[in-house]
Amino acid sequence: MNKKRFLALLCGLVFSLGFAPLDLWFLSILSISVLLNVLNEHSKKESFLIGYLFGFGMWLTGISWLYVSIHYHGNISIIGSAFLILIFISILSLYSGFLFLLHSYLKLSNFASLRLLSLPVAWVVIELLRSYLFTGFPWLISGTMLADTLVDGFTPIVGAQGNSFYLVLMSSCIYEMFAKRDQKRSPLLLSFFLIFTVASSYFLKSIEWTNAEDEIFVSLHQPNLTLEEKWSQPGIIHTQGMIYRAIEMAKEGELIVFPETALILSEKDNKSYIENIRLKASQKNITLISGIVEREEDYTMKNRLQAFGEINTYYDKLKLVPFGEFIPFQQYLGSFLDIIGLNLTNTIPGDSIRPINKGKYNISPSICYEIAFDELIRKTAKDSQLLLTVSNDTWFGESLGPIQHLEIAQNRALEHKKPLIRATNSGISAIISQNGEIIERQGYFEEKVLKNSIMLYSGNTFYSNYGRLPILMFIAIYLSLILLKVIFLRKFDK
Repeated sequence: MNKKRFLALLCGLVFSLGFAPLDLWFLSILSISVLLNVLNEHSKKESFLIGYLFGFGMWLTGISWLYVSIHYHGNISIIGSAFLILIFISILSLYSGFLFLLHSYLKLSNFASLRLLSLPVAWVVIELLRSYLFTGFPWLISGTMLADTLVDGFTPIVGAQGNSFYLVLMSSCIYEMFAKRDQKRSPLLLSFFLIFTVASSYFLKSIEWTNAEDEIFVSLHQPNLTLEEKWSQPGIIHTQGMIYRAIEMAKEGELIVFPETALILSEKDNKSYIENIRLKASQKNITLISGIVEREEDYTMKNRLQAFGEINTYYDKLKLVPFGEFIPFQQYLGSFLDIIGLNLTNTIPGDSIRPINKGKYNISPSICYEIAFDELIRKTAKDSQLLLTVSNDTWFGESLGPIQHLEIAQNRALEHKKPLIRATNSGISAIISQNGEIIERQGYFEEKVLKNSIMLYSGNTFYSNYGRLPILMFIAIYLSLILLKVIFLRKFDK
């Protein structure tokens, strides 16, 4: 491996340090600036390879924590688990390869005045594709690392994926300032532009997009059971006892939340218990929301969020976890996964996403992996006053996975400027303010209850109303200008 390729791999490793828990986002910005210097005057083939190695480094440090789930809970050997992780990383790295290949085309076909935008545009295009292709994998979207920082003011306007554009634009500015350091005018203008955008983002943080209108008392319960305990008879009894005690100790009007699949017996399999807690919650005028496994007649199951008491409704998970809850391209991969011994649940998705109505206000629900899909959350968040997500990150131990998951949830709160509550089985449960700040949180593998009063917020941010439309329109205009230039030049050459 030559020095430039090795440097690309190193830049990818450094870039991932911007995500939680280190939050060294300024190093991520600098790593892209260095990478742009590496990419200078390279062939398209070399651009793809350098981008691929950058992506490999980023994913290697960014999602290697999946090993915990595959090895310890999937009963796959150390070698087999490492092999599966490397295959997954190798596939994901293709996105980065195509990203820098696209950048090389845009840079060469671009107007000199717009060349600064070529990498930010390519970056967002590829991240958007990654969010949709093959059921979508919107994990480690670059802009999520800016949540709860000095420069997260654009989030309620453009969202986390719009922040990816902003982050890479800052990197491009720094690179151009360095590349044109011998010129007098260009570095000065770029410095002014960079300072202006950073200052704008900081001052935008002070805008109150939503209005506080009511208050609710919330208790989040983290049972802290191992997966073996959770799916055992003693674990079932323990969880049911916790729910009974939570209802008995609740204040009138309280919202009690238990994590994903806290109740592993379906309502039809545990009818007397469910009827009992529904009656007790209703008598005390409280709302209990808990994850529950719903089993269908055809032996399939749904991952459900069920409300009991003051309201009685449910939401079934729409976005299932690939290779965790279903097998993408099962006709091709099913036999291979059987050979290596990876067994999956037969889970099916729900029909639609809808808010949970609680009296005068709505709650925007999501289960686990769904919180990473910003457009899915936006469908209910704009008509809700509170965001709620539940998860079971026990699969990933004390790895980076749960804290990255929490960082993603911070972005959803900040995008809509509404509070978010997160209940998990073993961490990290948290209460997040409308500004994306963590008000209170639990640790890994800590059995604890978070109790707090939360203000409910009405109204919508710019992002709530328009989502990705502005950034998509900007990209469309940008690509149209390039296309018109190419067409004009071809006609001129003739």
